[in-house]
Amino acid sequence: MVKKILVALDGSKASNNALNFALELAGMTSAHIELLTIVPPVFLPSYSIYVLKSDALSECAKELEISFRGVLSKAQEDVRKRKPTLKVSTRFEKGEPSEKIVEVAERNGFDLIIMGSRGSGGRVSALGSVSSRVIDKSSCPVLIVK
Repeated sequence: MVKKILVALDGSKASNNALNFALELAGMTSAHIELLTIVPPVFLPSYSIYVLKSDALSECAKELEISFRGVLSKAQEDVRKRKPTLKVSTRFEKGEPSEKIVEVAERNGFDLIIMGSRGSGGRVSALGSVSSRVIDKSSCPVLIVK
């Protein structure tokens, strides 16, 4: 029985669809949902260090964090409006998304990970790199939503 569902969100259409699916499933099973957003590290080519001002990288990372916190906040607000009796929590992490998703799921005993097929990275293939790596590394079931 599914009692704890981890929903990975990045603000993409596919992750919003994953949240919708998770809400329906949780409604049927009375499962607890945790909304997870992960800010990925900011990498720049080595030559750009000489072109950018020293504060530019930290400012970019700060803006990225604000954006991802907004995704999490919006999703939490949406869940509370649509399913006010549903048990929901949030988690904000920094790091490589696929590694953090798997780590959080295993460390906290989640029964299921639900995530979008492609994230905000905009890859052309049917399955994004993050979702593909989560499928490969996770010890619990992973449900991918288009």
